Amino acid sequence: MHAIKSMMLLCVAGVFLVSVCAAEPQSEPVDAVAAAQAQVAAQPMNWRAFNALGIALFNARRYESAAGAFEQAIAVFPISMAAESEQQAKEARQRAFEAQQEAAKEAQAQQQRAQKEMQDQQLLSGLFGLIPMMPGANINTQIMSQMGQTMVNSGMMSSSGGEPLLPGMMMENESSQVLRTRELAALHTNLGLTRMALREDDTAIEAFRQAYAMDASRVDLLFTQAKLLQRNDVGSALPLYVRYLELAPKTRQPATWIEIAAVYLRLGLDSETRNALAAARKTWDREVGRSTNANTERAFGKLLSTAGFYKEALNPLQTWVSTVPEDGAVQREWAIALFSAGRIEEARDAMKKSISATKSAPSNDEFTTYFMGMSELHLGRVDEAIKILGTLHPSAETKKTPGFIAAAHALCGHVDEEKDWINRVENGQSDPDTAAADWYRLGSVWFVEGNLPRAAECISRCLELQPGFGPALRLQEQLMNGNAERVKSERSKVVASRDNITATVQRLSVELSNMPMGTSWMALAREGMGYVAKLPEPLRMPKEAQKHFLRAQAILKNAARPGEIREAISEYRWALRYAPLSPEIHLHLSSVYATQKQFSQALRHIETCLAGFQPSEKLDAIIARYYELQYLEERAQRNIRAIRPNTGA
Repeated sequence: MHAIKSMMLLCVAGVFLVSVCAAEPQSEPVDAVAAAQAQVAAQPMNWRAFNALGIALFNARRYESAAGAFEQAIAVFPISMAAESEQQAKEARQRAFEAQQEAAKEAQAQQQRAQKEMQDQQLLSGLFGLIPMMPGANINTQIMSQMGQTMVNSGMMSSSGGEPLLPGMMMENESSQVLRTRELAALHTNLGLTRMALREDDTAIEAFRQAYAMDASRVDLLFTQAKLLQRNDVGSALPLYVRYLELAPKTRQPATWIEIAAVYLRLGLDSETRNALAAARKTWDREVGRSTNANTERAFGKLLSTAGFYKEALNPLQTWVSTVPEDGAVQREWAIALFSAGRIEEARDAMKKSISATKSAPSNDEFTTYFMGMSELHLGRVDEAIKILGTLHPSAETKKTPGFIAAAHALCGHVDEEKDWINRVENGQSDPDTAAADWYRLGSVWFVEGNLPRAAECISRCLELQPGFGPALRLQEQLMNGNAERVKSERSKVVASRDNITATVQRLSVELSNMPMGTSWMALAREGMGYVAKLPEPLRMPKEAQKHFLRAQAILKNAARPGEIREAISEYRWALRYAPLSPEIHLHLSSVYATQKQFSQALRHIETCLAGFQPSEKLDAIIARYYELQYLEERAQRNIRAIRPNTGA
């Protein structure tokens, strides 16, 4: 599902790149790169040569080198085009000179014919010898000839007044300027696609912005920018989606409305989310599903599921499934949809039906095996889950093990062997299109391992990216239910030991560490901060929390690109997992969230921080910052609500 989503995004953005690639003959990537390099060596100032090299390198998955080639193409573009223009100007001058010669010959011939006609006329009238020429005739003929010559010359002058052009060249010149601008825009698009492949979202967005500024016909770039912004700066994605909605073909409206709904969902705007989904359904029926059938319903359901609306996808998908209930492939797809919506038992039964229909055992399909094992895990049969998942092993023959196999292997007790995969996920280095799934998988690993703080953080991260992902919601519920009784017990101990404030803070810290972050977490954190404010001296930050806190500080100090700010946020989040009642961590996290314009998160953390501070000059400054963030959050909400997409109602 996530791979399809990534491919769709690349296809939407990469019309120029893909079309050029499709035109190239199929060959080995190494040969294509070598040929392109030879072309660059032969024409080092030709932008087309660098563009061809960039495409060859992109196809060979050498994205960093491809980005360099596209950047070089952009750098030499003005010089390259100037050289081409000079050559074209030389050819135009030669054609203009030849045209002038022809025009002069024609004018002279016309003059001679006019004189001959006048002579003939004079002869016929019997006036020859008496009147050498009709009054003014010779002068008029010369004037007409000069006027004709002047008109040709004027028509052949360029706008600069210095370069002669053939008649009609003004229009051709204007068209060539448009073409050149579009070619340069295409180079920026290629660079953006390459930066996107390198997961450098910020530089990719900037490249797409420049491309669209040069070529406004590429409205697809608005959608691509919005998709990239949606990963990290949700609010900024909305205006681009709305603009795209106004300019794109009507057949693209349903998918755009679904993405708008996903933005609203991430922003916590429930009524707006429902309205956007209703608009998606309406436009789908109008533009795509005029003659509604099972296949169009399946397509609509897949759009919803890909955008994270797993429950909403079930109804249209069920319409499709009901037409072919005995098809094994259909039952498999239906099982995955049910699982994603959190209907685990039904999902398991559907997958069993799929296996039976295709007469294949789960062990013949690695993903099916993983699916059945995770279903058992969510149904509370952990031993059975481990028994099934234990049949999956990372392949030594492949360079990259799929994430679900690495997760299954770690879940069966091989955590140390999967350290590389675990570190990539926890450090935020997953592919953006699989990040939510990876957080969920790793959360399941830590849940089975009994490492509740890490499990809680992983599930929190998953649900921030995909709020409706059913299996993660079930794990969240299990973590919360398991914590509820302990929290209740700890609160009774708090009441019994009010005098021992330090012990109270430590108990609440443990419970917060084991809870997924959310409304309940924040409420308990603020309650705990009330006790922190009464401590005679601040608690010492635990070593595990200190490690992440200091890493975040170092990242911010040396940050050279926007993506590193998000890395710092991740490190602060991990520090908070091990020291949830540290006012200092909450304060720093609030500050960095504010720099990313994530004012809701910034506000929640500064509120928690305030509850743990005793009166002081620093507290006064924090209060002032709190009211500033409150205003910024209110303004951001007003701005979001002011963007009202046209539903066409």
